[in-house]
Amino acid sequence: MTQGFYLGLMSGTSLDGVDAVLADLSAAQPRVLACASLPYADALRAEILALQPVGDNELDRAARLAQQLARLYA
Repeated sequence: MTQGFYLGLMSGTSLDGVDAVLADLSAAQPRVLACASLPYADALRAEILALQPVGDNELDRAARLAQQLARLYA
């Protein structure tokens, strides 16, 4: 049977960090192989929260934040 390993990453609305799961979806019953959580640094969490209200340079701040999150996810 073909291996069907998938890695999922997410951050929920609590903004506490990044959650990851490695799952095998090759069988009829999915199986979680591993999971991990990495908390956000306080400064990063503050930057995310600062984007919620309307503010200056939102597009620039959002783009820079997206780059930081992409590096963290990687």
